Amino acid sequence: MDNILMRRFEVMKGKSSRLSMILIGALLVSVLMVSPFMLAFAAEKPIVIKYSDHDPPGGLRTDFVKEVWLNEIEKQTNGRVKIRDYWGGALLTAPEALKGIGDGVTQMGFIYPDFFPKRLVSFQIFKLFPRAPSKWENISWIYRIVYDQIPAFKAEFEEKWNQKLLLVTSALPGAFCSSKPITSIDDLKGNKWRCSSRWQLEMLKNVGAIPVSVPWADCYMALQTGTIDGVFTNYDGINMMRFDEVAPNILIGEQLWWASPFMHTVNLDFWNSLPEDIQEGILKATRIAEEAFGKPFSAKLDQIVAAEKKIGCKVTFMSDEDVEKWENKPKLEKLQEKWVKEAKAEGLENAAWIMERMKMIIQEGIEREQ
Repeated sequence: MDNILMRRFEVMKGKSSRLSMILIGALLVSVLMVSPFMLAFAAEKPIVIKYSDHDPPGGLRTDFVKEVWLNEIEKQTNGRVKIRDYWGGALLTAPEALKGIGDGVTQMGFIYPDFFPKRLVSFQIFKLFPRAPSKWENISWIYRIVYDQIPAFKAEFEEKWNQKLLLVTSALPGAFCSSKPITSIDDLKGNKWRCSSRWQLEMLKNVGAIPVSVPWADCYMALQTGTIDGVFTNYDGINMMRFDEVAPNILIGEQLWWASPFMHTVNLDFWNSLPEDIQEGILKATRIAEEAFGKPFSAKLDQIVAAEKKIGCKVTFMSDEDVEKWENKPKLEKLQEKWVKEAKAEGLENAAWIMERMKMIIQEGIEREQ
């Protein structure tokens, strides 16, 4: 009896060992099969890129950036990049953007050069060319030629502020919005006007206006309370910020491009850390978007004019004579000479050459349109 029990125990023990081996083998196979999948899943985890913009959605540029460019980046990188976007200065305010992107507070963001006259010295030259082409393809041609052929522009971003330029967009032409009636440049005389550039403040003074500095975020209130009589800015900016609610008299010049490029940049260290195929996808998305910007750019002006007239605004287009008065060539040349002198003092040794090269590029851009 003991022998029988012993033999049964040995048989059961053998079966248990074989079962254990089978289970262990199955576990090993499953691990070998699952591990590559898990590794692949980990490798495909999206690269999250923060994008910061100090303007709110709802404008020509902001809607285009959000709905077209950022989406195109995700598309052209096959979903391997995901954009986390912040608007209305939620992450970085306008004055913080240049340093914030350079320091990596955000990987990508929007830079408006007019806010940095001492830090982006070369870019201030754009405002000294008040007249230019009106079509986006010719405006963008000017921006790209300047950036590619005049080294100082790229050096300021890459060497001083650790950023690579990606997308360039622009605003609609410059426009004057006033709480008082305005149908010509002569109507600016004796009234208090605000704009963002010191050079445009000089131009306001040249046509008899009283130039006033007011923070962008305070302009609506300043117009409402009479602190200022009017604002000169890009036409879509007037509409986006609802200045036309309190300053419903509009004078717009289609030949008065807004001049300063809208720069959308990426932190250079972060850019250099990205895989090459991701970089290529982002650059492809940028080329597609920059070309596509022409369609909303050309349509937006008519849309705003119609919307403003519907709410009772009086919209007047500048005559050629008014454009010439605003440009004011004799005084403009003196301002250009002043820029050269100041830029050299800031360390831009070839400022005179830059000015002459800019004159040639702007003129060629105008001729392309004709």
